[in-house]
Amino acid sequence: MKVSYCNGRIVTDGYLYEDVPYNVSANNLSVCFDGKMGLTQYLSVRSGKDYSKRSMSVLYKDGERIGAYTAKRTRMAGRIQEIILSGNDYRVEIKQFITKDDDAVFVEMAFFTEQSANFTMLYGIEGGEEWRMPVFSCNHPYEVVEENRHFEIDVKVCGEKRIQFVLAYEEEQAYCDSLLSSFSEKAEAARKEIDEIRFPAAVKTEEEKALYLSTLFCCIENYKECEGLKGFVAGCNYLNPLRTYYRDSYWTVLPMYAHNISLVKQQLVTLAHGIAEDGTCPSAVKKDFSGFWRGHYDSPSFFVMMVYDYVNHSGDMEFLQEKIGQKSIFDLCLLVINKQMERTDATGLLYKEGPYNKLDWADEVNRNGYVTYDEALYYRALDCMEKLCRACNKDGSFYAQAAAKVKKAINELLWDEEKGYYVNYIDGDFVEDNLSVDTVLVSFFGIADKAHTDKMLDAMERLLETKNNSLQQAGDYGVMCVYPFYKRKSAAYFKSSQDYEYHNGGNWPYWSAMYAYAKYLAGRDYCYPLESWFSYNLERGIFTPVEYFSPCRKSGSTLQAWSGVAAFVFDFIGKPSFFESVYLK
Repeated sequence: MKVSYCNGRIVTDGYLYEDVPYNVSANNLSVCFDGKMGLTQYLSVRSGKDYSKRSMSVLYKDGERIGAYTAKRTRMAGRIQEIILSGNDYRVEIKQFITKDDDAVFVEMAFFTEQSANFTMLYGIEGGEEWRMPVFSCNHPYEVVEENRHFEIDVKVCGEKRIQFVLAYEEEQAYCDSLLSSFSEKAEAARKEIDEIRFPAAVKTEEEKALYLSTLFCCIENYKECEGLKGFVAGCNYLNPLRTYYRDSYWTVLPMYAHNISLVKQQLVTLAHGIAEDGTCPSAVKKDFSGFWRGHYDSPSFFVMMVYDYVNHSGDMEFLQEKIGQKSIFDLCLLVINKQMERTDATGLLYKEGPYNKLDWADEVNRNGYVTYDEALYYRALDCMEKLCRACNKDGSFYAQAAAKVKKAINELLWDEEKGYYVNYIDGDFVEDNLSVDTVLVSFFGIADKAHTDKMLDAMERLLETKNNSLQQAGDYGVMCVYPFYKRKSAAYFKSSQDYEYHNGGNWPYWSAMYAYAKYLAGRDYCYPLESWFSYNLERGIFTPVEYFSPCRKSGSTLQAWSGVAAFVFDFIGKPSFFESVYLK
Protein backbone atom coordinates (compact mmCIF):
# COMPACT_ATOMS: atom_id res chain seq x y z
CA MET A 1 0.00 0.00 0.00
CA LYS A 2 1.10 3.53 -0.72
CA VAL A 3 0.64 6.03 2.12
CA SER A 4 0.15 9.76 1.58
CA TYR A 5 -1.49 12.70 3.33
CA CYS A 6 -4.13 15.27 2.43
CA ASN A 7 -5.24 18.10 4.73
CA GLY A 8 -4.65 16.07 7.86
CA ARG A 9 -6.09 12.84 6.49
CA ILE A 10 -4.02 9.69 6.26
CA VAL A 11 -4.53 8.28 2.76
CA THR A 12 -3.70 4.80 1.50
CA ASP A 13 -3.86 3.45 -2.04
CA GLY A 14 -3.94 -0.28 -2.61
CA TYR A 15 -6.36 -3.14 -3.14
CA LEU A 16 -9.65 -4.14 -1.60
CA TYR A 17 -8.21 -7.23 0.15
CA GLU A 18 -5.67 -5.22 2.13
CA ASP A 19 -6.41 -4.52 5.79
CA VAL A 20 -6.39 -0.88 6.84
CA PRO A 21 -7.13 -1.14 10.58
CA TYR A 22 -8.30 2.14 12.07
CA ASN A 23 -9.25 2.38 15.74
CA VAL A 24 -11.81 4.97 16.82
CA SER A 25 -13.39 5.53 20.19
CA ALA A 26 -16.28 7.40 21.78
CA ASN A 27 -17.65 7.84 25.26
CA ASN A 28 -19.16 4.35 25.42
CA LEU A 29 -17.76 2.66 22.37
CA SER A 30 -14.46 1.56 20.84
CA VAL A 31 -14.45 0.28 17.28
CA CYS A 32 -11.82 -0.84 14.80
CA PHE A 33 -12.70 -0.34 11.14
CA ASP A 34 -10.80 -2.77 8.93
CA GLY A 35 -10.61 -0.76 5.70
CA LYS A 36 -12.77 -3.37 3.95
CA MET A 37 -16.19 -2.12 5.09
CA GLY A 38 -16.09 -4.27 8.23
CA LEU A 39 -15.16 -4.21 11.90
CA THR A 40 -12.57 -6.09 13.92
CA GLN A 41 -13.77 -4.64 17.22
CA TYR A 42 -17.01 -3.38 18.71
CA LEU A 43 -16.25 -2.89 22.39
CA SER A 44 -18.78 -1.52 24.85
CA VAL A 45 -17.32 0.67 27.58
CA ARG A 46 -20.30 0.02 29.87
CA SER A 47 -20.04 -3.76 29.87
CA GLY A 48 -16.46 -4.27 28.71
CA LYS A 49 -17.71 -6.79 26.11
CA ASP A 50 -16.27 -7.01 22.61
CA TYR A 51 -19.09 -8.10 20.33
CA SER A 52 -17.24 -8.42 17.06
CA LYS A 53 -14.15 -10.46 16.26
CA ARG A 54 -14.63 -9.45 12.67
CA SER A 55 -17.42 -8.35 10.39
CA MET A 56 -17.12 -9.04 6.70
CA SER A 57 -18.62 -7.01 3.89
CA VAL A 58 -18.84 -8.47 0.39
CA LEU A 59 -20.00 -6.50 -2.64
CA TYR A 60 -21.47 -7.84 -5.86
CA LYS A 61 -22.16 -5.90 -9.06
CA ASP A 62 -24.62 -7.46 -11.48
CA GLY A 63 -24.13 -10.80 -9.78
CA GLU A 64 -20.31 -10.73 -9.97
CA ARG A 65 -18.28 -10.34 -6.81
CA ILE A 66 -16.20 -7.16 -6.70
CA GLY A 67 -12.77 -8.77 -6.53
CA ALA A 68 -9.93 -8.69 -4.04
CA TYR A 69 -7.70 -6.74 -6.42
CA THR A 70 -10.16 -3.93 -7.01
CA ALA A 71 -8.41 -0.57 -6.59
CA LYS A 72 -9.07 0.96 -3.19
CA ARG A 73 -8.30 4.29 -1.56
CA THR A 74 -8.90 4.91 2.14
CA ARG A 75 -8.94 8.21 4.01
CA MET A 76 -8.79 8.45 7.79
CA ALA A 77 -9.05 11.24 10.34
CA GLY A 78 -10.85 11.74 13.62
CA ARG A 79 -13.56 9.10 14.07
CA ILE A 80 -14.08 8.56 10.33
CA GLN A 81 -12.75 6.06 7.82
CA GLU A 82 -13.68 6.46 4.16
CA ILE A 83 -13.19 3.83 1.45
CA ILE A 84 -13.34 4.45 -2.31
CA LEU A 85 -13.56 1.45 -4.67
CA SER A 86 -13.05 2.09 -8.37
CA GLY A 87 -14.00 -0.14 -11.31
CA ASN A 88 -14.16 0.42 -15.05
CA ASP A 89 -17.68 1.82 -15.02
CA TYR A 90 -18.50 2.41 -11.36
CA ARG A 91 -17.30 3.89 -8.08
CA VAL A 92 -18.40 3.00 -4.56
CA GLU A 93 -17.70 5.35 -1.66
CA ILE A 94 -18.15 4.04 1.89
CA LYS A 95 -18.03 6.29 4.92
CA GLN A 96 -17.89 4.62 8.35
CA PHE A 97 -17.87 6.70 11.50
CA ILE A 98 -18.89 6.99 15.11
CA THR A 99 -19.79 10.12 17.06
CA LYS A 100 -18.65 11.30 20.46
CA ASP A 101 -21.84 10.49 22.37
CA ASP A 102 -23.75 7.86 20.36
CA ASP A 103 -23.36 4.13 20.99
CA ALA A 104 -23.54 2.96 17.38
CA VAL A 105 -21.66 2.63 14.11
CA PHE A 106 -22.84 4.72 11.16
CA VAL A 107 -22.25 3.64 7.54
CA GLU A 108 -23.09 5.42 4.30
CA MET A 109 -22.55 3.77 0.91
CA ALA A 110 -22.67 5.90 -2.24
CA PHE A 111 -22.83 4.12 -5.63
CA PHE A 112 -21.91 5.90 -8.86
CA THR A 113 -22.41 4.24 -12.25
CA GLU A 114 -22.19 5.18 -15.91
CA GLN A 115 -25.17 2.94 -16.70
CA SER A 116 -27.78 0.98 -14.76
CA ALA A 117 -26.38 -1.67 -12.41
CA ASN A 118 -27.48 -3.88 -9.52
CA PHE A 119 -25.32 -3.99 -6.40
CA THR A 120 -25.65 -6.42 -3.51
CA MET A 121 -23.90 -6.05 -0.18
CA LEU A 122 -23.56 -8.86 2.35
CA TYR A 123 -22.64 -7.54 5.81
CA GLY A 124 -21.65 -10.46 8.04
CA ILE A 125 -20.76 -10.67 11.73
CA GLU A 126 -18.40 -13.03 13.51
CA GLY A 127 -19.12 -12.90 17.21
CA GLY A 128 -16.81 -11.85 20.00
CA GLU A 129 -17.41 -12.92 23.60
CA GLU A 130 -21.01 -13.81 22.79
CA TRP A 131 -22.29 -14.00 19.26
CA ARG A 132 -25.49 -12.32 18.25
CA MET A 133 -26.64 -10.09 15.43
CA PRO A 134 -26.50 -6.37 16.15
CA VAL A 135 -29.53 -4.14 16.10
CA PHE A 136 -29.67 -2.81 12.53
CA SER A 137 -31.53 0.10 10.99
CA CYS A 138 -31.32 1.00 7.28
CA ASN A 139 -32.97 3.53 4.98
CA HIS A 140 -33.23 0.84 2.29
CA PRO A 141 -34.97 -2.56 2.36
CA TYR A 142 -32.75 -5.41 3.54
CA GLU A 143 -32.93 -9.08 4.45
CA VAL A 144 -31.60 -10.76 7.59
CA VAL A 145 -30.02 -14.15 6.82
CA GLU A 146 -29.63 -15.61 10.30
CA GLU A 147 -28.16 -18.88 9.02
CA ASN A 148 -25.22 -17.03 7.44
CA ARG A 149 -25.13 -14.33 10.11
CA HIS A 150 -25.40 -11.47 7.67
CA PHE A 151 -27.58 -8.67 6.42
CA GLU A 152 -28.22 -8.50 2.67
CA ILE A 153 -28.96 -5.26 0.84
CA ASP A 154 -29.83 -5.10 -2.89
CA VAL A 155 -29.50 -1.72 -4.59
CA LYS A 156 -30.44 -0.73 -8.13
CA VAL A 157 -28.36 2.19 -9.33
CA CYS A 158 -28.59 4.43 -12.35
CA GLY A 159 -26.21 7.33 -11.96
CA GLU A 160 -26.03 7.81 -8.18
CA LYS A 161 -27.59 6.10 -5.16
CA ARG A 162 -26.91 6.41 -1.42
CA ILE A 163 -27.89 4.07 1.37
CA GLN A 164 -27.33 4.57 5.08
CA PHE A 165 -27.45 2.19 7.98
CA VAL A 166 -26.76 2.16 11.72
CA LEU A 167 -25.80 -0.82 13.84
CA ALA A 168 -25.44 -1.20 17.60
CA TYR A 169 -25.20 -3.70 20.43
CA GLU A 170 -26.72 -3.20 23.89
CA GLU A 171 -29.35 -0.87 22.36
CA GLU A 172 -32.99 -1.17 21.26
CA GLN A 173 -34.34 -0.96 17.73
CA ALA A 174 -35.96 2.40 18.46
CA TYR A 175 -32.55 3.80 19.40
CA CYS A 176 -31.00 2.86 16.04
CA ASP A 177 -34.08 4.07 14.18
CA SER A 178 -33.79 7.47 15.84
CA LEU A 179 -30.10 7.72 14.93
CA LEU A 180 -30.89 6.80 11.33
CA SER A 181 -33.43 9.60 11.14
CA SER A 182 -30.69 12.10 12.07
CA PHE A 183 -27.93 10.45 10.02
CA SER A 184 -26.99 13.60 8.10
CA GLU A 185 -26.62 15.65 11.28
CA LYS A 186 -24.46 12.91 12.84
CA ALA A 187 -22.23 12.78 9.76
CA GLU A 188 -21.86 16.55 9.81
CA ALA A 189 -20.93 16.49 13.52
CA ALA A 190 -18.22 13.90 12.90
CA ARG A 191 -16.83 15.96 10.02
CA LYS A 192 -16.94 19.26 11.91
CA GLU A 193 -15.09 17.71 14.83
CA ILE A 194 -12.14 17.31 12.46
CA ASP A 195 -12.50 20.48 10.40
CA GLU A 196 -12.78 22.77 13.42
CA ILE A 197 -9.28 21.80 14.61
CA ARG A 198 -6.82 24.59 13.85
CA PHE A 199 -3.24 23.57 13.15
CA PRO A 200 -0.62 25.39 15.22
CA ALA A 201 2.08 27.36 13.42
CA ALA A 202 4.68 24.63 13.99
CA VAL A 203 2.66 22.23 11.81
CA LYS A 204 3.80 22.90 8.26
CA THR A 205 3.83 19.79 6.07
CA GLU A 206 0.99 17.50 5.08
CA GLU A 207 2.57 14.68 7.08
CA GLU A 208 2.76 16.92 10.16
CA LYS A 209 -0.93 17.80 9.73
CA ALA A 210 -1.78 14.11 9.72
CA LEU A 211 0.46 13.47 12.73
CA TYR A 212 -1.11 16.36 14.62
CA LEU A 213 -4.71 15.31 13.95
CA SER A 214 -3.94 11.67 14.66
CA THR A 215 -2.30 12.35 18.00
CA LEU A 216 -4.75 15.01 19.14
CA PHE A 217 -7.71 12.72 18.43
CA CYS A 218 -5.89 9.90 20.16
CA CYS A 219 -6.23 11.94 23.36
CA ILE A 220 -9.72 13.30 22.69
CA GLU A 221 -11.22 9.91 21.87
CA ASN A 222 -9.96 8.32 25.07
CA TYR A 223 -11.94 10.70 27.30
CA LYS A 224 -14.81 8.80 28.94
CA GLU A 225 -17.65 9.54 31.32
CA CYS A 226 -19.04 6.37 32.85
CA GLU A 227 -20.72 6.12 36.27
CA GLY A 228 -18.43 8.14 38.59
CA LEU A 229 -15.42 8.23 36.33
CA LYS A 230 -14.74 11.30 34.20
CA GLY A 231 -11.32 11.15 32.68
CA PHE A 232 -8.93 9.75 30.12
CA VAL A 233 -8.52 6.00 29.87
CA ALA A 234 -5.16 4.64 28.77
CA GLY A 235 -6.47 3.20 25.51
CA CYS A 236 -8.84 0.77 23.84
CA ASN A 237 -7.35 -2.18 25.72
CA TYR A 238 -7.90 -0.63 29.15
CA LEU A 239 -11.67 -0.69 29.40
CA ASN A 240 -12.24 -3.83 31.46
CA PRO A 241 -12.08 -2.80 34.21
CA LEU A 242 -12.59 0.77 33.10
CA ARG A 243 -9.82 2.81 34.72
CA THR A 244 -7.75 5.95 34.42
CA TYR A 245 -4.05 6.08 35.32
CA TYR A 246 -2.21 8.84 37.15
CA ARG A 247 0.85 8.69 34.92
CA ASP A 248 -0.89 8.02 31.59
CA SER A 249 -3.37 10.81 32.15
CA TYR A 250 -0.66 13.31 33.13
CA TRP A 251 0.82 13.09 29.65
CA THR A 252 -2.55 12.61 27.92
CA VAL A 253 -4.00 15.87 29.25
CA LEU A 254 -1.08 18.01 28.03
CA PRO A 255 -2.72 18.65 24.62
CA MET A 256 -5.89 19.70 26.44
CA TYR A 257 -4.22 22.87 27.72
CA ALA A 258 -4.50 24.24 24.19
CA HIS A 259 -7.89 22.69 23.40
CA ASN A 260 -10.16 21.94 26.38
CA ILE A 261 -8.61 22.69 29.75
CA SER A 262 -11.88 21.87 31.56
CA LEU A 263 -11.18 18.18 30.89
CA VAL A 264 -7.99 18.46 32.92
CA LYS A 265 -10.07 19.54 35.89
CA GLN A 266 -12.43 16.59 35.43
CA GLN A 267 -9.43 14.27 35.30
CA LEU A 268 -8.04 15.65 38.55
CA VAL A 269 -11.34 15.23 40.38
CA THR A 270 -11.44 11.56 39.40
CA LEU A 271 -7.81 10.98 40.42
CA ALA A 272 -8.43 12.74 43.72
CA HIS A 273 -11.03 10.11 44.61
CA GLY A 274 -8.40 7.39 44.27
CA ILE A 275 -6.08 8.74 46.96
CA ALA A 276 -6.08 6.51 50.03
CA GLU A 277 -6.54 7.85 53.56
CA ASP A 278 -2.83 7.39 54.24
CA GLY A 279 -1.86 9.41 51.14
CA THR A 280 -0.76 6.52 48.93
CA CYS A 281 -1.90 6.44 45.32
CA PRO A 282 -2.65 3.46 43.10
CA SER A 283 -1.48 3.07 39.54
CA ALA A 284 -5.03 3.81 38.35
CA VAL A 285 -8.55 4.62 39.56
CA LYS A 286 -11.49 2.43 38.50
CA LYS A 287 -14.95 3.73 37.69
CA ASP A 288 -16.14 2.98 41.25
CA PHE A 289 -13.15 5.05 42.53
CA SER A 290 -11.39 2.00 43.95
CA GLY A 291 -7.68 1.70 43.34
CA PHE A 292 -6.03 -0.45 40.69
CA TRP A 293 -2.56 -1.73 41.72
CA ARG A 294 -1.81 0.37 44.79
CA GLY A 295 1.36 1.94 46.13
CA HIS A 296 3.02 3.29 43.00
CA TYR A 297 6.00 5.61 43.36
CA ASP A 298 5.25 7.92 40.45
CA SER A 299 1.47 8.38 40.91
CA PRO A 300 1.60 10.80 43.90
CA SER A 301 4.10 13.05 42.15
CA PHE A 302 2.00 13.10 38.99
CA PHE A 303 -1.08 14.15 40.98
CA VAL A 304 0.64 17.15 42.55
CA MET A 305 2.24 18.07 39.23
CA MET A 306 -1.09 17.95 37.38
CA VAL A 307 -2.80 20.08 40.02
CA TYR A 308 -0.01 22.63 39.70
CA ASP A 309 -0.09 22.58 35.89
CA TYR A 310 -3.85 23.06 35.84
CA VAL A 311 -3.86 25.97 38.28
CA ASN A 312 -0.73 27.47 36.71
CA HIS A 313 -2.22 27.49 33.20
CA SER A 314 -5.86 28.20 34.06
CA GLY A 315 -5.51 30.64 36.95
CA ASP A 316 -8.33 28.72 38.68
CA MET A 317 -7.12 29.21 42.25
CA GLU A 318 -10.54 28.29 43.64
CA PHE A 319 -10.01 24.73 42.50
CA LEU A 320 -7.43 24.26 45.26
CA GLN A 321 -10.21 24.64 47.84
CA GLU A 322 -12.68 22.34 46.08
CA LYS A 323 -13.67 19.51 48.43
CA ILE A 324 -13.36 15.82 47.66
CA GLY A 325 -15.06 14.28 50.66
CA GLN A 326 -13.69 16.06 53.72
CA LYS A 327 -10.45 17.25 52.12
CA SER A 328 -9.72 20.02 49.66
CA ILE A 329 -7.59 19.48 46.57
CA PHE A 330 -4.82 21.41 48.33
CA ASP A 331 -5.14 19.14 51.39
CA LEU A 332 -4.82 16.09 49.16
CA CYS A 333 -1.68 17.50 47.56
CA LEU A 334 -0.17 17.94 51.03
CA LEU A 335 -1.29 14.45 51.99
CA VAL A 336 0.33 12.68 49.03
CA ILE A 337 3.56 14.70 49.05
CA ASN A 338 4.03 14.18 52.78
CA LYS A 339 3.46 10.46 52.27
CA GLN A 340 6.08 10.50 49.53
CA MET A 341 8.53 12.09 51.94
CA GLU A 342 8.16 9.06 54.23
CA ARG A 343 9.68 6.99 51.43
CA THR A 344 12.94 8.96 51.45
CA ASP A 345 16.22 8.31 53.23
CA ALA A 346 19.02 10.56 54.48
CA THR A 347 19.87 11.63 50.93
CA GLY A 348 16.42 13.15 50.54
CA LEU A 349 15.75 10.80 47.61
CA LEU A 350 12.94 8.31 47.29
CA TYR A 351 14.13 4.79 47.99
CA LYS A 352 12.32 1.99 46.16
CA GLU A 353 12.43 -0.90 48.57
CA GLY A 354 12.55 -4.63 47.91
CA PRO A 355 14.27 -6.70 45.23
CA TYR A 356 11.13 -6.90 43.06
CA ASN A 357 9.80 -3.38 42.84
CA LYS A 358 8.01 -2.54 39.59
CA LEU A 359 5.88 0.27 40.98
CA ASP A 360 6.28 2.99 38.37
CA TRP A 361 5.71 3.34 34.61
CA ALA A 362 8.30 0.63 33.82
CA ASP A 363 6.11 -1.95 35.50
CA GLU A 364 7.92 -4.94 34.04
CA VAL A 365 11.31 -3.91 35.38
CA ASN A 366 12.54 -4.19 38.96
CA ARG A 367 14.19 -0.82 39.39
CA ASN A 368 15.24 -0.60 43.02
CA GLY A 369 16.89 1.99 45.22
CA TYR A 370 17.33 5.40 43.60
CA VAL A 371 15.62 5.61 40.20
CA THR A 372 16.38 8.78 38.26
CA TYR A 373 12.89 8.89 36.72
CA ASP A 374 11.11 8.69 40.09
CA GLU A 375 13.52 11.18 41.68
CA ALA A 376 12.94 13.70 38.88
CA LEU A 377 9.18 13.48 39.34
CA TYR A 378 9.54 13.78 43.09
CA TYR A 379 11.69 16.90 42.73
CA ARG A 380 9.14 18.46 40.39
CA ALA A 381 6.29 17.62 42.79
CA LEU A 382 8.14 19.25 45.71
CA ASP A 383 8.82 22.34 43.62
CA CYS A 384 5.14 22.48 42.59
CA MET A 385 4.01 21.99 46.19
CA GLU A 386 6.04 25.01 47.34
CA LYS A 387 4.33 27.17 44.69
CA LEU A 388 0.90 25.81 45.58
CA CYS A 389 1.54 26.68 49.22
CA ARG A 390 2.32 30.26 48.27
CA ALA A 391 -0.85 30.38 46.17
CA CYS A 392 -2.78 29.45 49.33
CA ASN A 393 -0.82 31.92 51.51
CA LYS A 394 0.96 29.07 53.28
CA ASP A 395 4.63 28.70 54.09
CA GLY A 396 6.11 26.35 51.50
CA SER A 397 9.77 26.80 52.41
CA PHE A 398 9.91 23.27 53.83
CA TYR A 399 9.15 21.85 50.38
CA ALA A 400 11.55 24.24 48.67
CA GLN A 401 14.34 23.05 50.96
CA ALA A 402 13.44 19.41 50.32
CA ALA A 403 13.43 20.05 46.57
CA ALA A 404 16.88 21.64 46.72
CA LYS A 405 18.19 18.62 48.62
CA VAL A 406 16.73 16.21 46.07
CA LYS A 407 18.14 18.18 43.15
CA LYS A 408 21.60 18.18 44.72
CA ALA A 409 21.44 14.43 45.41
CA ILE A 410 20.30 13.59 41.88
CA ASN A 411 23.25 15.47 40.43
CA GLU A 412 25.75 14.04 42.88
CA LEU A 413 24.61 10.41 43.00
CA LEU A 414 22.96 9.68 39.66
CA TRP A 415 25.08 11.69 37.20
CA ASP A 416 27.86 9.71 35.51
CA GLU A 417 30.43 12.16 34.18
CA GLU A 418 32.31 9.58 32.17
CA LYS A 419 29.20 8.36 30.35
CA GLY A 420 27.74 11.85 30.11
CA TYR A 421 24.26 11.04 31.37
CA TYR A 422 22.17 10.23 34.45
CA VAL A 423 22.19 6.50 35.13
CA ASN A 424 18.94 4.57 35.22
CA TYR A 425 19.10 3.54 38.88
CA ILE A 426 21.41 2.70 41.77
CA ASP A 427 20.61 -0.14 44.14
CA GLY A 428 23.27 -0.31 46.87
CA ASP A 429 26.54 -1.29 45.19
CA PHE A 430 24.78 -2.14 41.93
CA VAL A 431 24.48 0.54 39.24
CA GLU A 432 22.24 0.05 36.21
CA ASP A 433 24.17 2.45 34.08
CA ASN A 434 22.24 2.09 30.85
CA LEU A 435 20.63 5.22 29.40
CA SER A 436 16.86 5.39 29.89
CA VAL A 437 14.77 7.87 27.90
CA ASP A 438 12.70 8.65 31.01
CA THR A 439 15.71 10.45 32.53
CA VAL A 440 15.04 13.26 30.03
CA LEU A 441 12.70 14.71 32.69
CA VAL A 442 15.71 16.25 34.42
CA SER A 443 16.17 18.67 31.53
CA PHE A 444 12.78 20.39 31.41
CA PHE A 445 12.19 20.19 35.17
CA GLY A 446 15.29 22.30 35.79
CA ILE A 447 17.31 19.61 37.58
CA ALA A 448 20.12 19.45 35.03
CA ASP A 449 22.10 22.57 34.22
CA LYS A 450 22.91 23.44 30.60
CA ALA A 451 26.20 21.52 30.60
CA HIS A 452 24.60 18.34 31.92
CA THR A 453 21.61 18.75 29.62
CA ASP A 454 23.81 19.10 26.56
CA LYS A 455 25.90 16.05 27.47
CA MET A 456 22.81 13.99 28.21
CA LEU A 457 21.12 14.96 24.94
CA ASP A 458 24.35 14.17 23.08
CA ALA A 459 24.29 10.70 24.64
CA MET A 460 20.60 10.22 23.79
CA GLU A 461 21.24 11.18 20.19
CA ARG A 462 24.14 8.72 20.05
CA LEU A 463 22.58 5.77 21.90
CA LEU A 464 18.78 6.07 21.83
CA GLU A 465 18.23 7.48 18.33
CA THR A 466 18.48 4.23 16.39
CA LYS A 467 19.56 5.96 13.17
CA ASN A 468 22.84 6.84 14.95
CA ASN A 469 23.36 3.71 17.04
CA SER A 470 25.24 1.12 14.98
CA LEU A 471 25.64 -1.16 18.03
CA GLN A 472 21.96 -2.11 18.15
CA GLN A 473 20.86 -4.52 15.43
CA ALA A 474 17.22 -3.66 14.74
CA GLY A 475 17.80 -0.82 12.29
CA ASP A 476 16.25 2.63 12.27
CA TYR A 477 12.96 2.68 14.17
CA GLY A 478 13.12 5.95 16.07
CA VAL A 479 13.97 6.32 19.75
CA MET A 480 14.70 3.33 21.99
CA CYS A 481 13.39 3.62 25.54
CA VAL A 482 16.65 2.22 26.96
CA TYR A 483 20.10 1.22 25.75
CA PRO A 484 22.06 -0.92 26.45
CA PHE A 485 19.53 -3.54 27.58
CA TYR A 486 19.07 -4.34 31.27
CA LYS A 487 22.02 -6.36 32.52
CA ARG A 488 20.65 -7.77 35.78
CA LYS A 489 19.05 -11.18 35.27
CA SER A 490 16.30 -10.38 37.77
CA ALA A 491 15.67 -6.87 36.44
CA ALA A 492 13.08 -7.48 33.76
CA TYR A 493 10.37 -10.07 33.36
CA PHE A 494 7.72 -11.19 30.87
CA LYS A 495 7.79 -9.01 27.73
CA SER A 496 10.59 -6.81 29.05
CA SER A 497 12.86 -9.81 29.56
CA GLN A 498 13.42 -9.78 25.78
CA ASP A 499 15.66 -7.39 23.87
CA TYR A 500 13.91 -4.63 21.89
CA GLU A 501 10.66 -5.36 23.74
CA TYR A 502 8.37 -3.24 25.93
CA HIS A 503 10.50 -1.47 28.59
CA ASN A 504 13.71 -3.04 27.30
CA GLY A 505 14.39 -1.20 24.05
CA GLY A 506 10.93 -0.65 22.59
CA ASN A 507 9.97 2.72 21.12
CA TRP A 508 7.31 4.48 23.21
CA PRO A 509 5.86 7.37 21.16
CA TYR A 510 5.03 9.43 24.25
CA TRP A 511 8.64 9.32 25.43
CA SER A 512 9.82 10.05 21.90
CA ALA A 513 7.62 13.16 21.93
CA MET A 514 8.80 14.38 25.33
CA TYR A 515 12.41 13.78 24.31
CA ALA A 516 11.64 15.85 21.19
CA TYR A 517 10.31 18.61 23.45
CA ALA A 518 13.51 18.55 25.50
CA LYS A 519 15.53 18.86 22.28
CA TYR A 520 13.36 21.79 21.17
CA LEU A 521 13.87 23.59 24.50
CA ALA A 522 17.62 23.04 24.12
CA GLY A 523 17.60 24.55 20.63
CA ARG A 524 18.17 21.26 18.83
CA ASP A 525 16.51 19.62 15.84
CA TYR A 526 13.53 17.75 17.28
CA CYS A 527 11.84 16.41 14.13
CA TYR A 528 13.29 12.89 14.16
CA PRO A 529 12.00 11.83 17.60
CA LEU A 530 8.72 13.69 17.13
CA GLU A 531 7.82 12.31 13.72
CA SER A 532 9.78 9.16 12.83
CA TRP A 533 7.67 6.75 14.91
CA PHE A 534 4.53 7.93 13.07
CA SER A 535 5.78 7.33 9.53
CA TYR A 536 7.45 4.07 10.60
CA ASN A 537 4.14 2.62 11.81
CA LEU A 538 2.11 3.88 8.85
CA GLU A 539 4.53 2.17 6.49
CA ARG A 540 3.80 -1.08 8.35
CA GLY A 541 0.03 -0.77 8.24
CA ILE A 542 -0.57 0.61 11.74
CA PHE A 543 -2.78 3.67 11.37
CA THR A 544 -3.50 4.83 14.92
CA PRO A 545 -0.88 5.67 17.60
CA VAL A 546 0.47 2.59 19.36
CA GLU A 547 1.55 2.07 22.95
CA TYR A 548 5.05 0.90 21.97
CA PHE A 549 6.74 -0.98 19.11
CA SER A 550 9.98 -2.32 17.70
CA PRO A 551 10.95 -4.21 14.53
CA CYS A 552 11.54 -7.38 16.57
CA ARG A 553 8.28 -7.68 18.51
CA LYS A 554 4.56 -7.30 18.18
CA SER A 555 3.38 -3.73 18.78
CA GLY A 556 1.43 -2.72 21.87
CA SER A 557 -2.19 -1.64 21.77
CA THR A 558 -3.32 1.08 19.37
CA LEU A 559 -5.07 4.39 20.06
CA GLN A 560 -2.96 4.57 23.22
CA ALA A 561 -3.90 7.85 24.88
CA TRP A 562 -0.53 9.14 26.07
CA SER A 563 0.93 8.56 22.60
CA GLY A 564 -1.08 11.64 21.65
CA VAL A 565 1.31 13.92 23.53
CA ALA A 566 3.04 14.78 20.22
CA ALA A 567 0.15 17.20 19.62
CA PHE A 568 1.17 19.04 22.81
CA VAL A 569 4.73 19.45 21.50
CA PHE A 570 3.45 21.08 18.30
CA ASP A 571 1.14 23.34 20.33
CA PHE A 572 3.96 24.63 22.55
CA ILE A 573 6.70 25.10 19.97
CA GLY A 574 7.39 28.83 19.71
CA LYS A 575 6.14 29.43 23.26
CA PRO A 576 7.89 29.54 26.64
CA SER A 577 8.40 26.18 28.29
CA PHE A 578 5.12 24.67 29.46
CA PHE A 579 6.75 23.94 32.82
CA GLU A 580 7.49 27.61 33.59
CA SER A 581 5.24 29.71 35.81
CA VAL A 582 2.29 31.51 34.26
CA TYR A 583 -0.20 32.35 37.01
CA LEU A 584 1.85 30.81 39.83
CA LYS A 585 5.11 32.69 40.30
